[in-house]
Amino acid sequence: MVASDDAELTRAPDTHRLEWPSFDPVRVGMPELCRAGLSENWLLKACGHRHWLALAAAHGMVRPEFHGSLGERLYPAFVAVDVKGLGAGLDSVGEHDRLDFALCLERVGRTRFHSRITVSAQGVAIAQVEMTTAFVHRAVPGMNRSATRAMVARPCRLLPAPGHRPPPFRPDTWDTIAGFARRERAELADLVLDPAPHEDFNGAEFLYFSAFQAMLDRAEWQWCRQTAPLFVTHRRHIFYLGNAELGDKVKVTLCGIRKHAGIHSHWVEMRRNSDNAMIGVAFTQRKHFTLS
Repeated sequence: MVASDDAELTRAPDTHRLEWPSFDPVRVGMPELCRAGLSENWLLKACGHRHWLALAAAHGMVRPEFHGSLGERLYPAFVAVDVKGLGAGLDSVGEHDRLDFALCLERVGRTRFHSRITVSAQGVAIAQVEMTTAFVHRAVPGMNRSATRAMVARPCRLLPAPGHRPPPFRPDTWDTIAGFARRERAELADLVLDPAPHEDFNGAEFLYFSAFQAMLDRAEWQWCRQTAPLFVTHRRHIFYLGNAELGDKVKVTLCGIRKHAGIHSHWVEMRRNSDNAMIGVAFTQRKHFTLS
């Protein structure tokens, strides 16, 4: 699908949002699956790509190539992602199922946009993915740490959405999220990972947002494989606070863990090894997956 293809686009009359009832559906095969049903990592990439194309449509562009007022290349950097299992969940998806992506895009600030994507398999909703991005550019060419916010020079079709939006996540001011209280932070376990250029960095040379989810899964596998070898995501919040350079290792720290009513929850922080700067925080709720 081309970003500006209005054949699939339903524009809301209030000009505050754009909606697609089915944005580029997919027939499930091995690339979309993992050992526990639909791959969450693939799902994030698929939804992120559609979010990017929707941003292009919001700016009246056929190709998602964004530039600032000085001609500098801009990229929609992820600020937050919220994955929520619906109905039978991600583990209900199997080979040959049809996936549909119902997408609603809103503008929630000068540079921030929010999408809500309801994912259905065979016509039944199995997940909702909410994504917030902000346009950024590198203040220092080639340095990911220098990414700073900027506005797209081309006018946007969307007006800022009315109503209250929660403020961006701040690592030093939040109180309680997903049953975890900031004052109860501990350091229960950690793992140092070395992001690889062929797997974890994208074509814009940033550490890709889905790589954060992959690092969470790798760490969880190391920490929990003896007692609970396989999980499927019930809910996951990831907040993105920074990026990393190629060659910069990432320390993943388990700050809290809870088990209640069959749900295994954990709170994880991700920091650059080079300067200990926090680049991500995640709160995850997982349920056990039974091997067939």
